Amino acid sequence: MKPPPHRQPLVPLAIFLHDLAVAGLAMGGSFLLRYHFEPKPTPYAAGTTATLLFVAVCAAAFPLFGLHRGVWRFTALNDILRCARAAVIANLIFLPLLFLINRLEDFPRSTVAMSMAATFTLLCFGRLLARAWAGGDLREAFRLEDRALPPAVVVGSADAADSFIGAARRSADAGPHIAGIIVLDLAVIGRTIRGVPILGGLDDLASSLKAASARTKARASVIVAEPRPDRALLERVVGAAAESGASVARARAFNGGGSAVTPVGAADLLARPPRALNPAAAQGLIAGKRVLITGAGGAIGGELTLQVSALDPRQLILFDASEFNLYSIDQTLREMRAPGRWRAELGDVRDRARIAEVFASFQPEVVLHAAALKHVPLMELNPIEAVLTNIGGALNVARLATAAGANLAFISTDKAVNPTNVMGATKRVAEHVVHALAAERRAKAAVVRFGNVLGSSGSVVPLFERQIAKGGPVTVTDPRIERYFMTIQEAASLVLQAAALPAAPGERGLYVLDMGEPVKIEELARQVIRLHGLRPDKDIKIIHTGLRPGEKLFEEIFYPVEDVRATAADGVLAARAEAPSWADLGGPVEALLAAAAVRDRKAVLERLKALVPEFRGG
Repeated sequence: MKPPPHRQPLVPLAIFLHDLAVAGLAMGGSFLLRYHFEPKPTPYAAGTTATLLFVAVCAAAFPLFGLHRGVWRFTALNDILRCARAAVIANLIFLPLLFLINRLEDFPRSTVAMSMAATFTLLCFGRLLARAWAGGDLREAFRLEDRALPPAVVVGSADAADSFIGAARRSADAGPHIAGIIVLDLAVIGRTIRGVPILGGLDDLASSLKAASARTKARASVIVAEPRPDRALLERVVGAAAESGASVARARAFNGGGSAVTPVGAADLLARPPRALNPAAAQGLIAGKRVLITGAGGAIGGELTLQVSALDPRQLILFDASEFNLYSIDQTLREMRAPGRWRAELGDVRDRARIAEVFASFQPEVVLHAAALKHVPLMELNPIEAVLTNIGGALNVARLATAAGANLAFISTDKAVNPTNVMGATKRVAEHVVHALAAERRAKAAVVRFGNVLGSSGSVVPLFERQIAKGGPVTVTDPRIERYFMTIQEAASLVLQAAALPAAPGERGLYVLDMGEPVKIEELARQVIRLHGLRPDKDIKIIHTGLRPGEKLFEEIFYPVEDVRATAADGVLAARAEAPSWADLGGPVEALLAAAAVRDRKAVLERLKALVPEFRGG
């Protein structure tokens, strides 16, 4: 692809002139060196003629090999081989032309062999020097990729593309063949990096991917090499990839100093960068402590388990009602060779005797309560189960944790704010239960409200993935519906961060991650379709199914009466509001649980509405 007409290729011109100068030096030097060993005088006129002719030949031949297009600090084996071919071909063309001019009079034939070596050496010298100066590792310039691999187009700045290609070629794993580069800094368009052509800017991405696929008869991919790409860049890349049927991946750095390629997911397309919460505070909370995680085998509990296990707890107690989930997280820790000690304890938070047994046996100092029933439509159909687990279970855990003086973190949801469904209402009551017991017993407890967690069980993205895999359609309840989103890693980190924040005993701590602006679910569905290299409404249809029972169009994070302020933790907001005392709350909660225990659905809903007057569902 030619550079845009307004861009003056001054650097390529300088490289071209440099290469002609070294070609003249190589030929002239070889001629003089050859005659240095002859007893007769040096025929300078013949040498001058040969040198000028060779420079003219190189002026015509070198552009054919694209020597002027290389960015020297990104020199690779492809560039070196290109220099070798240019040196050989230029000398082979030169020799018969000189024969036609002067029948090679006073020109030793061995000069051509010397000139080939000298031309190649001098062409490479400056390039390799620049490579070594920029990267510090000259060996990187002598690695070549396998062109039989599937093609990929790299997107990023020149430096990011160079770093990624170098890491990919050093890797023992067979990655894609880098067919081209799309750059963000347009000044280098039309040149090469490590021998890979720069194809253009972002406007050229779709056509470049189509060309790569057509040339190799294989599906191309696009790899974003930028270490921290913003949402706008990713959206443009995903759109171009969908247009051309390409998959999208990101280069992510790891601690060993290299990089790995992972698919771009919905979390990468959030309207904000993912929050990286402070690990030091979490380390202080967990290190050397006995930690109990309820619901440890679920999506959130499992991520909490992984993060906590890396923070050097004295002991980790994993508690879950699902045998399979508990087995799975236990096996994950074993396969990871996780540090520290842990115990997998099967049981239900509804069972007061069982959870009391766990507290008595292990005496946890930190309790992370993630066990819950959370699927809104199912809880509308099963309100008694929601009450027994989400309220009864929270009451059992909070009683034991606050009595033991443990640091308690309870996971709630944005659906607890002005709830329109049973699940949200039960979580609102549980918030009050935790705060009331903590206040009565002067214990430390944090309530953490989540938005929708990408990748958790029952979230929309796995549903979209399954529907796309079947060829569609993708279902969205309403085109207007929008939600706040957070990644599963952010969700678990927020729990640890909130529990670690300083608070006076009995203080009603309620925390929420600053999740930016809400995301329209339909736009999220379109982006997930594009991530698969497909086009919304063409390759995959989107249909609207109508709001489900208890579902809101728009979620809220705080009540208007809650005093919201920033905390010492970046991105974590705190809310302060009055909550019922246990003296006022205890009786109605026990009455609600008693109605649930005898399976009285009508009484359960009535008592739930009495506890949460803003709840109008059920």
